[in-house]
Formats: sequence, C-alpha cells, structure tokens
Amino acid sequence: IASPLPGAEARLTVLMLTLRAARAGIGNVTGQDLGGWLQGDAERVLQELVDVGWLLLPEDVTADDALTSRPEEPTQITVPTLIPTQPRPFFFGKVTRARLSGWAQKVVGDRKLRKKKAGAATRLLAVYTAAHSRPDGCLADVGEGAGLALDEVARFCGVRSDDVAGHVGLLVAAGWLAEEGTDTADGRLRGRLAE
Repeated sequence: IASPLPGAEARLTVLMLTLRAARAGIGNVTGQDLGGWLQGDAERVLQELVDVGWLLLPEDVTADDALTSRPEEPTQITVPTLIPTQPRPFFFGKVTRARLSGWAQKVVGDRKLRKKKAGAATRLLAVYTAAHSRPDGCLADVGEGAGLALDEVARFCGVRSDDVAGHVGLLVAAGWLAEEGTDTADGRLRGRLAE
C-alpha cells in the first residue's frame, strides 16, 4: 500500500484507512480509532492526507471533528483511489475485508503495544511481523528461509534500515517478539512472535 506522504504515521494511517475503505472506497472511522493508532499526531496526519487529496472527509467535517466522532456516529471517509469506478488494488468480499481490518486493528491496538506506548513505526513492524510469520511463529517471507528482508521491512514501516533494530528492540521489550533468536544481522530480521 503506497502512502502519499513519508513517515510512519502517514503509512500507518493509510494502511488502516485502506482496510476500512477497501471494498467501495468508503469506510467509517472514529476518534478512538484515530487516537489509538496515532496518539498525539492524529489530527495533523489526517489533515495532511486530506490536503494531498488521498482522503476525503464529508463537506462539513474537519479533521478535528473526525477525532471527536464516537462509535455511534462515526465519520465516513472516502479514499478516491478505492472507489469502484477506478482500477482497484483489492478484490475481496465484505467478510474478508472486515476480517482483515479487524485483524489489523487488533494488532495495532494490542495491549502489549499500548502499554509500551509504541509509536507508529513500531506498530507497523508489529503488523508486518504478524503478517509474515509462519504457523510456528517464526518470521519468514513466502518461499524464503529464515527471516525477513530488512530493506523491505524498513520500506513498509517508513524508516531507514538502520532504524529497524531499535523498533525490534521495542517489540521484544513489549513481549511481541521473543527475545531469544531475534536479530537484524546480515540484512535480515530473524526471530519469532512471542506467545
């Protein structure tokens, strides 16, 4: 999923909103969602995505209004590139979309990550590692041996390859990744998800 803006905060927001709007280009979001994903940067990031035209809010709704929306009255968002009249990157049904969005929401909002006040890049790394783990919890790309390519992990998370190790350390400290066997040597992220 390509972000129109650099930085982990924008990438995380784009990922989560894309999953919300994947079927029809329209989805719902609450202030609790946005605040949970981005803590203090939510209004700025949301407004920047609106300013570059990646995201549309209803005519009478501001980014600040979206941040105060409640579950009983969520803000409807539109991602123009996902509207069915244009070529779409996703072709899955309603149930699959809801499951993917719910899964990502659970990862990003995991108690372990909230307790450690994990930032956007660390939360993106949690999503990436969960999505790229085998049934036994070990990290591996499809058809690859042990580990994940560090440059691909860095690109997904919106950080430099040299910075991935710091975020890995935060995930180990949070109990997301097992301490034993987790490393970023030789351009690969090796390890496994914690229990």
